[in-house]
Amino acid sequence: MFKRIIYDDWTTIVPIISFWLTFGVFLAIVVRAMLLKKNAVNHMENLPLEDGDSSTTNAHNK
Repeated sequence: MFKRIIYDDWTTIVPIISFWLTFGVFLAIVVRAMLLKKNAVNHMENLPLEDGDSSTTNAHNK
């Protein structure tokens, strides 16, 4: 009834492992992004536009 799966060639397993590993990382990133709090999202949205970073203001003044 059930057949045992035997992989004689290791090259057939590598793409399967690679796919599931990539899918797992992508899923973890999506879940983490969905669980971020609203204030953390707002902070990251405005991060490139915020003034007050001394390294960028000094670079423009030279």
